[in-house]
Amino acid sequence: MHPSAVITLAFAVAASARPARFSRRASFDLSNGQAAIALNAQFATLTPTSTCTAGQNACVNGEFAQCVNGAFVLQACAGGTSCFALPQVNVAGTTIACTTQADADSRIAATGATSAGSSSVAAAASTTDVTSTTAATDTTTTAAAATSSTAAAPPATGDTGDLQTSTTVDPSVIQTTDDGQNPPVAGQSAAVTSQNNFVNFCATGLPNVPITNGLQITTGSCNPIPIGNIPSVDNMPSSKFQSPANLDTITPDTTFNVTLKTQGIELGTFTNAAKTYFGNPQTLNAQGQIIGHTHIVIESIPSLTTTAVTNPQDFVFFKGVDDGQDAQGNVAVTVAGGLPAGAYRMCTIVSSATHQPAIVPVAQHGSLDDCVYFTSGAAAASGAAAAAATA
Repeated sequence: MHPSAVITLAFAVAASARPARFSRRASFDLSNGQAAIALNAQFATLTPTSTCTAGQNACVNGEFAQCVNGAFVLQACAGGTSCFALPQVNVAGTTIACTTQADADSRIAATGATSAGSSSVAAAASTTDVTSTTAATDTTTTAAAATSSTAAAPPATGDTGDLQTSTTVDPSVIQTTDDGQNPPVAGQSAAVTSQNNFVNFCATGLPNVPITNGLQITTGSCNPIPIGNIPSVDNMPSSKFQSPANLDTITPDTTFNVTLKTQGIELGTFTNAAKTYFGNPQTLNAQGQIIGHTHIVIESIPSLTTTAVTNPQDFVFFKGVDDGQDAQGNVAVTVAGGLPAGAYRMCTIVSSATHQPAIVPVAQHGSLDDCVYFTSGAAAASGAAAAAATA
């Protein structure tokens, strides 16, 4: 097999590797565990001929089942595994996945749920449709923890019986979308579709392009890592510079601080960019917000009124902010030695833990980042004002 065809779908790490901030049990963990127990009891009563509703997912005879045209279509799990309802970790609810009996028992036990404690949940579940979310992984761990836990050994191959080491796509996470052109829409292009989540996309793409492997490959690469968890519209991040503010003038060649106010993101998780670049899926915290960090970049520009396009490789200051926000939502960085007299553009680059751009759930949204324009030195400010007056 070509090496690039061996794609490891390792989305999360064991609970023992979670950082301290996730060690306390979430308020919904117990009910998630009870709901999983109740669903597994209900699944035990189902057969391939049981009545179902289109779109339902379930476990039938230990296999993953999807309801198609009023009947369950079964997909066998990998050897040594069976289909189970499992408690979600970072959000309220359950998920369905193929795993070992021991793993399922461990996940449910970790919530504190017991069979005896799930009777009321079971009663409620028996009166509702058998449904679940399709996320089949525990994603409350930070990307940094995921990297450190998997770096000690080479990835496993084939069906290992464990969702976190298997290189086989679990049926419960298969994405089902069409090309977006049914019916065709003027001005829109048809999207490429896949029956296996594009798992081998990088094996069939451009020739001689290496797999993204945590390094910042300047000549280009192909990244097989999934996007990961996407927040709700109520948890999209945003940023606004507090200082320097737009059109401010600072003293040239003098150290100054940049202050940025943010919301809707948990800053402070910043992995090794030289070894883990784009290496993990995006993850969310218990509040459903992206776990990540931001960057501050300052570019020199000819004037505040310039229409010249900047060169992304040319900047005068760049800082990845590895601190968390303070109580007011602010982070600050110091520009040691300041900036020479001139005009500047300063922007943020908000990112997930392993430096990929933050991903949000809708196409139409305000900018997640902020940019301001300022000058350094009175002469530069006067020149910018004159240029603006004659523009």
